[in-house]
Amino acid sequence: MIDPKALLERAAQLADQAKGEEDASIRERLLRMADHYRDLAAHEAWASENPPSVAALTGALGTRPH
Repeated sequence: MIDPKALLERAAQLADQAKGEEDASIRERLLRMADHYRDLAAHEAWASENPPSVAALTGALGTRPH
């Protein structure tokens, strides 16, 4: 699991880098990357707060198509 704080810090770095970028296409790409890091941070935070249950894991592993 990745620390959501580290992902958010990287997103902030990319956003700051984008502010100083003159090339519009590079700036847009940096901002998309920052958004992706924010999405990952939200996912990691949710996953740490909602760990899978044993029943869900065994159910997923135990189902076989007939």
